Amino acid sequence: MLLLIINIFLAFPFCQSALWQGSPSKYSFYEKKARVNNIRFIKSHEDHEINAPIPKESISIPATFDARQYWSQCQEIGKVRDQSDCGSAAHLVAVELASDRTCIASNGSFNWPLSAEDPLACCIGTLSACGDGWGCDGSWPQDILKWWQTHGLCTGGEYVDQFGCKPYSIYPCDKPQPDGTTGPPCPGYHTPKCVEECTSNVTWPIEYKQDKHFGKGHYKVGKKMTDIQTEIMTNGPVIASFVLYEDFWDYKTGIYVHLNGDQEGGMVTKIVGWGVDNGVPYWICVHQWGEDFGENGVIRFLRGVNECNIESQVIAGTPDLDKHN
Repeated sequence: MLLLIINIFLAFPFCQSALWQGSPSKYSFYEKKARVNNIRFIKSHEDHEINAPIPKESISIPATFDARQYWSQCQEIGKVRDQSDCGSAAHLVAVELASDRTCIASNGSFNWPLSAEDPLACCIGTLSACGDGWGCDGSWPQDILKWWQTHGLCTGGEYVDQFGCKPYSIYPCDKPQPDGTTGPPCPGYHTPKCVEECTSNVTWPIEYKQDKHFGKGHYKVGKKMTDIQTEIMTNGPVIASFVLYEDFWDYKTGIYVHLNGDQEGGMVTKIVGWGVDNGVPYWICVHQWGEDFGENGVIRFLRGVNECNIESQVIAGTPDLDKHN
């Protein structure tokens, strides 16, 4: 029945337009250019990928599921970060997944954000684990998961809270303020300098090298909708890459489908669950553009038809609690 409804919406563009509402994007041409990644970063560059482990027993998939509620003790699952004027989507989403899954695997004993600043600044260049990714110019999310395995991730929250060892150093620019004004303009994207020490403005009691938390492995999730759902229900949120079109910038609320505009590059987001709205199935995606984008930082993507390729390149990773400091 759901597939039939999806096909009806896809067959009639006037129905699609009712799925979501938008407003003119506040981002300038240069801010868009800074945030979006080259399309190559949403496609695998690895000759061989490990597929997701097959569950020993099949599970019943409900009509709705939300990891933010199911693992409510893991508060970072629903946190919305802001990549600001930098093409660091892969870094933010990868460390969010690492934080979420470490919390889930540890039954909530670890409940801190892991640092996007750490791999953004240090996991760069052809001689590192990050292939030929270059900081704010983009990277592959699976390479950040490799860094998690080989180098570990220290703690680090957002620019505004300065939490952890290495919080994000690029401030959230051009944001609406409580008094109705707009915050400071974007500085022009730049990759932070790599330093192997804590950089928080607030004293962090743990040394950088002792603050590392590690992953055990990463893998590709199957392209079928049920494969992705099973993975999320079993192990936690997943990383999804998608093709970004011009109209995506205007999204405010509803279930996003591409309607018009040219392809502008690639983007990465985190799928935390799914649902159905008036018979239309959707993914719940916690995005990394701040809470003033979309539905308080969340996007609902049309589910089950590989909208904008969002179901074709889904990956995840496993924490290594034995090396968890």
